[in-house]
Amino acid sequence: MKTSHLFNHAMRLSLFLASGTAIATECPYHPLDPGTGTVSVGPATVHFGAGDHAEKPSAWIGPLRITQPGGTSCTVDPDVSIMERPMYSDGEHMLVSTYSGSLRIVYAIDLATCAVVWKSDAFAGALALHGQQLHMAKHVVKLGPHCVP
Repeated sequence: MKTSHLFNHAMRLSLFLASGTAIATECPYHPLDPGTGTVSVGPATVHFGAGDHAEKPSAWIGPLRITQPGGTSCTVDPDVSIMERPMYSDGEHMLVSTYSGSLRIVYAIDLATCAVVWKSDAFAGALALHGQQLHMAKHVVKLGPHCVP
């Protein structure tokens, strides 16, 4: 486990111990903007693949590839493709929105391993993260103690 991951786990554990309950765990997610296709997320570099428009893409085709500081990289499941905003990261995970036609699916990705650690059901409508809750159209999912739904 990388040093930054250990630090994040230590911070979450200390919040847990200080509060006496996992509910007080705060997940430090921030909006993630892939820009033209490559962005730094914590110690990793995330490559989203080709964008739909070269200068100002609104969707990225994939494959989603994550490179660690030592140069090792991995590729996320190919189902995580045609990605769009909003996306979020807490430095350990990414919440990535994909679409096909009018339906969206959200994936939680472990940045250290490229593993899909959670996948939403397909839905049509808006996506937003408010505090510890992921709003997918009219469905709301709470983030758990490890900051994934």
